[in-house]
Amino acid sequence: MTAPHLHLLGGFDFTGVGATAPAFSRKARGMVAYLALQAGQAQSREKLAALLWSLNGETQARMSLRQAVSSVRKAMSVTGGGRFLTEGANIALHLDDFDFDVARFEALAASSAPEDLEQAVGVYRGDLLDGLSLREEPFEEWLRVERERLRAIVVSALDRLINHYTAAGDTASCIRAAMRLLAMEPLREDAHRALMRSYAAQGRINLALKQYELCREALQRELRLMPEAETRNLHEDLRARRTASPARPSASGAEPEPKRPPTHYVKSSGVNIAYQVTGDGPVDLVYVPGWVSNLDLAWASPRFAHVLKRLGSFSRLIRIDKRGTGLSDRNVGLPTLEQRMEDVRAVLDDVGSNRTALFGSSEGGPMCLLFAATYPERTAALVLTGAYARGTWSKDYPWARTVDEVQQDIDTVERQWGEPADMRNAAPSLIENMVEREWFAAYLRNSASPADAIALWRWGTEIDVRDILPAIHVPTLVLQRTGDRWVKPEEGRYLATHIEGARYVELAGRDHVIWGEDSDGLVDEIRAFVTGALPPSPGERVLVSVLALAIDGAAEGAKASDHADIVRDELLLGGGTEIRRSRGRLLAVFQRPTRSIHCAMAIAGRLKPCGLEVRAAIHIGECEARGADFSGIAIEVTSRLLEHARPGQIIASRTMRDLVVGSGLTFGEQGEMKASGLPGALQYFAVTGGPPGL
Repeated sequence: MTAPHLHLLGGFDFTGVGATAPAFSRKARGMVAYLALQAGQAQSREKLAALLWSLNGETQARMSLRQAVSSVRKAMSVTGGGRFLTEGANIALHLDDFDFDVARFEALAASSAPEDLEQAVGVYRGDLLDGLSLREEPFEEWLRVERERLRAIVVSALDRLINHYTAAGDTASCIRAAMRLLAMEPLREDAHRALMRSYAAQGRINLALKQYELCREALQRELRLMPEAETRNLHEDLRARRTASPARPSASGAEPEPKRPPTHYVKSSGVNIAYQVTGDGPVDLVYVPGWVSNLDLAWASPRFAHVLKRLGSFSRLIRIDKRGTGLSDRNVGLPTLEQRMEDVRAVLDDVGSNRTALFGSSEGGPMCLLFAATYPERTAALVLTGAYARGTWSKDYPWARTVDEVQQDIDTVERQWGEPADMRNAAPSLIENMVEREWFAAYLRNSASPADAIALWRWGTEIDVRDILPAIHVPTLVLQRTGDRWVKPEEGRYLATHIEGARYVELAGRDHVIWGEDSDGLVDEIRAFVTGALPPSPGERVLVSVLALAIDGAAEGAKASDHADIVRDELLLGGGTEIRRSRGRLLAVFQRPTRSIHCAMAIAGRLKPCGLEVRAAIHIGECEARGADFSGIAIEVTSRLLEHARPGQIIASRTMRDLVVGSGLTFGEQGEMKASGLPGALQYFAVTGGPPGL
């Protein structure tokens, strides 16, 4: 049972005992936040009305205040926590029995104990009421002051943690604290120096030197200043240390046994994602494996360890176990590509990687494709090996395995589980190597349960990302083994043909895994590509999900304002950006496909009791962004698609349906339409249901 809580750091989250979060309007949220930060002190109704409804007349402002007070009082009574009191002309909010994150944060940050400071930093999930904007200047001014006050507190806590960990010689903790501080204040030279010293203490001189360059570039870009003398002197000392201490080969000439790195965890939508970081090269490279994996056991294979060590020789190699596999949380249900994409983003945020080369192998490739299209500003390059655009055969993609072949594959894996399952197809060159056979069997057993492995295999065959390939505009390398038994060369060529400027390289061999035959040749291609001169961050062409929505029987006057508030609230909760609005119609864009569908369903559900029917259409495609303005064929296609939706119906393009596999959303085939700019007819589906609790 969930304890009643009010969380304002990083957004607005209000939940009571066993209750779902009430649907407060934006101004009701603002009122609750304002009263909560007054620590139980009563505030006059006149002051609250002027704070939150300054643009309304006095009568309308008081009426709106009464409605907001009523909705909050009702929610408080349902949740069983807190007391919302009115005392004549005054109002007070008491949260004695609530977990109020701001109060807890301030109490922990006032402590001098490092463990309390760490908790305080953890409680600070983001700025106060992050994402909330009321366009009421009195409230906005109050919010600006409070945000800066709380931000200063967390910065002070991080400062003290860095000093403590530096004195204690705890370099790993110092690095985490300094990265968090630099994410908030990137021009803090003392934090850059703390990172440089900690990296150097770990023997990662190259990474320390890279940190200096990041510091220098930030100061030059923002302030047109050079680093302070202390920072420059530290940089010179580190350069001298690297020159004086070259790496020495072992006496035998053999590679030393790789040291297994520590495993770290980061939360992504409530799921613990495991990751490891090795190497200190100048390029960040995140490796997303196929099917299932286990970070620790990867090092137990001499061949796999050799590949990982080589990748880490020229990069900072970031590896993950995807949700549901390996050392990450298991039993979390089937994922969506979008969830896995956000998991990778959470890991990159945690390690402070702002621009990364993506390396996707096999089923990890489609997720990397989606990431590169969705977050081009964070993608330095894209490398694919043994990757595919569609998981099963179709007339226009005839190289993939048929449904019957997929079932045969699944039957084989299920029958052989516990042994090196299907190793004859995954790594035929290693099938006679008993060390690799025994390791591969253990690797699979420790990567997933039999049922989960089979479910994930089937899930991987349902992927289809062909329609997003034209939206990828980052440097791309497609590597393909000529004799790969799982992914045919035609599939690699298809990717290279449909991704702008992609380079295609075929390598001899039959192995699907990256640690198979001639793995050095594979790594050589990757190294040459990602360490070459990469172009600057791409422009403003982005992949977005577009929602077109029509409200039949839209009202006017006060009711219309209420309905508009409902739509704005749901867009805010779903992370959508409104780009166009006319009477009864709306266009919005989202970065996450499932959220666009959930948002449409939520708006329809909240407006239906008002006697309003919502029609909605959702498509995903490339748009050109200029500030808050978006344009492009995806906008026009979605607007046209809306014409095919009946009252009360939400329809989605086939591209959308294919990208949300595993989300729990269900679809029914409806028809197809033609639109200028599309190569053929666009098939569309009705959204017929969502996951439980939606």
